[in-house]
Amino acid sequence: MEILLYGIIAVLMGTVLFLTFRAIGRGMDARGDLKRDGTLDENREDPYEFTSIEDEKNDKILEKLKDKNLSPEDLKKLYDEIKKKQD
Repeated sequence: MEILLYGIIAVLMGTVLFLTFRAIGRGMDARGDLKRDGTLDENREDPYEFTSIEDEKNDKILEKLKDKNLSPEDLKKLYDEIKKKQD
């Protein structure tokens, strides 16, 4: 009976260790994928700055519009057109 108890404990411990190492391996693979993509380095630059992809796109559009030296009226028209497309 005692041997059966030790056997069950050994199987449980082995299962826990197996699942733990499998999860660690998947995490390491995911980290490697992020390193290859360059995403990991981007996240390390400022980990506390949370910007959405949409905000980045909007910033790029604003920079392009600033380069064109448009009048305030033209900018207002463009803004209204963009809002209409989004709705």
